[in-house]
Parts: sequence; structure tokens; C-alpha cells
Amino acid sequence: MRFNPEASWGGNAGLGIARDALEEVKKKHPEISYADLYTYAGVVAIEEAGGPVIPFRLGRTDCEDGSTSPPDGRLPGADCGSSAKTTQHVRDVFYRMGFNDREIVALLGAHALGRCHTDASGYWGPWTFAENTMSNEYFRLLVEERWSLKNTHEGKPWDGPDQYEDSTGQLMMLP
Repeated sequence: MRFNPEASWGGNAGLGIARDALEEVKKKHPEISYADLYTYAGVVAIEEAGGPVIPFRLGRTDCEDGSTSPPDGRLPGADCGSSAKTTQHVRDVFYRMGFNDREIVALLGAHALGRCHTDASGYWGPWTFAENTMSNEYFRLLVEERWSLKNTHEGKPWDGPDQYEDSTGQLMMLP
């Protein structure tokens, strides 16, 4: 994710901020590979958000440029035009990686963390009110909340891609 073309893929939009922040750590610890640094940052983020303790070992090596980047499109897109098509697309992507439906659902629970940014994805807002905490809140809200198509944002008509919002207009769900 450090070099183009991978750094500029839509699935990595917004990660430049994290890469820039980690660059300061890299300057203080040049002996650590970027691959280890990025992986360790993910481990720490999950643990700090209340997730499990994840064992970590050093030893990853860095590529010299982006020539060995895997092809784009290995992560699922957010909207394929209909719920059925999007669901099948998500399944196809994760089946290709060896995940089953139960594991795919568990991975989707990571939406409890973070939020969407219009400048990165076109979508806006967090999925939960505790966007820095790993929990089952994403699933609880998905099932219990009444979701409606987003029509306005900050007093103006919403002109982004279709997304749903809760009754407060503060939370979002993808179609």
C-alpha cells in the first residue's frame, strides 16, 4: 500500500493520512520494515479498540517499488447496483480468499470501527456511535435500527451515492 499503483486504489483511499503518521515512527525506527510497521499499526489499533490481543512477529520484508503490487479489485466494492448483486460480489471476493459465509459475516463486523469520508469513498458517516470501539454494535444497529435512504446532508440535498441513515441522521449503512 506504500507505492502506486496500490496506494491510489479506491479501496485504499484515505490511507495516506495513516502512512504519513507512520512515517514519523519509521524515522525513529529505521530498522523496522514498512511491512512490519503497517502490520503492527493494525495490531495495535485492533487491541486499542477493545479487540483481541494479536500475536505479532517481526520479519516481513519490503518491496522496492510498486511493480509487484497485486491486481486492483481484490477488495469488495460497496455497491453493485442491487442488494443481491452486492451480496454475491462480497461473497465471491471473500470465497476467492477461502472464507465461508460465517467468516465473511465476522469480517463485516469490522464496520463497527471507523467511518466513511466523502472525499475518500463518496459515502459519509460512521456505522456506530462508538466508531473507535470494537463491538457487535454494527450488527445490533443493522438489525434493530430503522434505516431510510439518505436525502439531505448538513441542510442540503445529498448528492453522494445511495446510502442509508438512522433516524438521527448521524449513522450510515451501505445499500
